[in-house]
Amino acid sequence: MPEEKRKILFVDDEPDQILMISLRLQKSGYAVVSAADGEEGLKKAFEEKPALILLDMLMPGIDGFEVCRRLRKNPVTKNIPVIATTAAGVDDIEFQCRAAGADDCIRKPYDSADLLTKIRQLLKA
Repeated sequence: MPEEKRKILFVDDEPDQILMISLRLQKSGYAVVSAADGEEGLKKAFEEKPALILLDMLMPGIDGFEVCRRLRKNPVTKNIPVIATTAAGVDDIEFQCRAAGADDCIRKPYDSADLLTKIRQLLKA
């Protein structure tokens, strides 16, 4: 029986980002589920129970910071690793992401090899 692919939930309000990164993750052997905003991301996190969540921090409506805080408060999702993705240029954005509960942070535009390394490190832990 083939090994089940690890599932990654990718929450981002930019369709081009979702398409580009999803293809790269699928080529690397991951199953990808996507959500276009924070509300949908929370719903899919509870339904899909992914192995890892890639979470855009700057989205309209419920932003990634609030999504991350809610994920950490819920017993079903509190232990799912979260990598925050952001285009924010502020110096302390990594600190802000970690303070909200993210396990790691990567700035856009990001190198897909760097992103895959971060994913592999968190899924090993």
